[in-house]
Formats: sequence, structure tokens, C-alpha cells
Amino acid sequence: MSRRTLIILIGALVLAIGAWVLSFRQLDKKWQTKPPPPTKRVAARSAQPLNLQAVTASGKTVAEVWAEFQKNGAPKLTPAQINDYVDSCGRDAQSLIVAARLSGDLEFLQEAALAYPENPLVQLEVALSPSATPEERRTALEAFKAVSPDNALGDYLSAHLSFSEGKYGEAANGLLASLDHGTLADFSEQIMAGTEQAYLSAGQDPLSAQLAAMAGLTRPTLTPIREVSRHLDSLKDEFIKAEDYDAAHPTVLVGLDLGQKMQSQAPYLIDQLVGMSIERSFLEQLDPLTATGGNGQTAGERLAELEAKNADIKATTSAFSETSLKMDTAASQEYFKRVRRDGELSAMKWVLAR
Repeated sequence: MSRRTLIILIGALVLAIGAWVLSFRQLDKKWQTKPPPPTKRVAARSAQPLNLQAVTASGKTVAEVWAEFQKNGAPKLTPAQINDYVDSCGRDAQSLIVAARLSGDLEFLQEAALAYPENPLVQLEVALSPSATPEERRTALEAFKAVSPDNALGDYLSAHLSFSEGKYGEAANGLLASLDHGTLADFSEQIMAGTEQAYLSAGQDPLSAQLAAMAGLTRPTLTPIREVSRHLDSLKDEFIKAEDYDAAHPTVLVGLDLGQKMQSQAPYLIDQLVGMSIERSFLEQLDPLTATGGNGQTAGERLAELEAKNADIKATTSAFSETSLKMDTAASQEYFKRVRRDGELSAMKWVLAR
């Protein structure tokens, strides 16, 4: 959705916003003990599995190394190796967060929080920590939003926390704020780059280090974003049932914007597919002739565009699975570079065009 379109939509919604927030607040008490059912948890996924014939320093092909990592997980680094990596990086914010993920040791996260309170990656990691209390998550999210003000991820995670507490009015305020924030970033690229460096510092060859970083990458933001989408869908149904159309319409628009931001976010196909699924679920609630884009594109036309995009992804990944078997070490390294720079789908197309 273009900036101009968002401005037009927000302008059209000014009179409805008060009613929308009020409608959410009226649900606070109603659903405090029985919120909408949460979405089914989606397992975090790394980048597309590779079947490459390039040979690593260990003498195994990339395909063999990847299969091993998929079966047994990425290699475990020793505490000494992790500490050596962190020290080699000057114990900066990124290395401490990577160390916390690799080791599961919260002391690294605590050190990062004390040393780098204004780093968005640190505050996001605290907010996502399973050991954090709701109060600690809320404090970290407010700090995250302060240091990363244009990142809508903070709004979605705040709304997710508010939904979980039955505070629907607060959730509405967060979701409205997301419309004015143009980006959505979870810093996965930084985590992956740091993880690769940790394996390199432990003596892994470059290709094995890249694969280990991919195999070990988790995406803890995907589940709360899907749950926010599910809450929005449930609220939309509730508003329609109550014939509160002034609240139902903005709910659909926020859902569409969430799906589109997911698709624009990251280099990985999982983000594209999750975003497309979210956007599709809300487009299907609209009359096919409803205009949804600044260029006059209708809901029906956008649905057709998403179907074509989905077909392109399926065809590309299928062809890539076969073509990648012929890649050598240099091509494999270039592929990884392009995944991070241009995105997973673009990198696959580069392989197919060679």
C-alpha cells in the first residue's frame, strides 16, 4: 500500500477512529475472561533448504551438511567458543544477543540490556524473551518503539501483549499507530550475520558457517504477528455480528496493512507467504470491486495478483531445487550474498538465470 493511499485511508477514517477505539474498549470487559481463540503456533523456519553440490572444507557437499543440520540441528558451540566470539567483537550488542541465542544463557542478554539500553535489537530481544514478565515486556517494547520509531513491529507486539491481557482499547491504539509507521523489521539479518561470524570464529569453513546460521535462525516474531491477525479477524466478525460497521471497516484495513508490511519486510520467503496469507484473508472479506490501492486496484484484482505471486514462488522454488544441484562453491557463496541483499526469491531467480 503506497504512502499516498495510507494518507487517504487515514483521512477517511478520522471520524471513525473514535468509534473504533470505543468499540475495542467495550470488548475489554466482555472478553477479559474469554478472549478470541489464539492462532495455531507456527514453527519458525529458516531460509529455503538447499541441495548444492559445492564441497565444504570438511569434504562434504553442502547438501550433505544441510541434511545433517536439518536432522541434528546446527552444531553446538562450547561456552569457551561463544565467549571468545563475544570478546572478539568487543562484547557489542549484536554479539551478546547472538551469544544469548546460541547458548540459552540469559546472562548475555542481561549484559546487553545493561550496556546497550538504546539499541533496538537488544530491547526487541528482551521483549521476546520467554523469561520476561508482562511488565518487563511492556517496558522493553516502549523502549524499542522509542529507539525504532518508524518500525511497526513495536506496534504489533504491543497490540499482541494488550490482546493477551484483555486490553482491547490499548490494542486498538497500537494498531492505529502502525498505520503511520512504514517499516517492519525484526533484525533477522543481523542475527544471522552475527551467528555466521560466531561459527567462523570457532573454525567452521565459510559455507558450513552460513548453513549453520541459516539452520539455527529462529523467527520469534512470526507467532505474535499471526496471533494479532487472528485477533483482528475475530474482532471483525464480532463487529459485523453486532452491526458495528464503523469498527469493522477499519479492522479490515489494519489487517490488510499488516499483511502488506509483512511482505515488504524481509529477505525470506516465509515472510512473503505469511504476509500474503494475512492480506488474502482480509481481502476476501471485501466486495471484489472495492478499491484498495492508490492506482484504483480492486480487492478482486489484488487477490488475482497474490495468486499469481504465489504461483511464481511455487514454480521458482521447484525449479531451484533441481538447478541448485549444479552449483559450485563460488555460486553458492554468491547465492547467500544475494539472499541477504536482494531477498530469497530474487536470489533463486538469479541461480535459475545463470
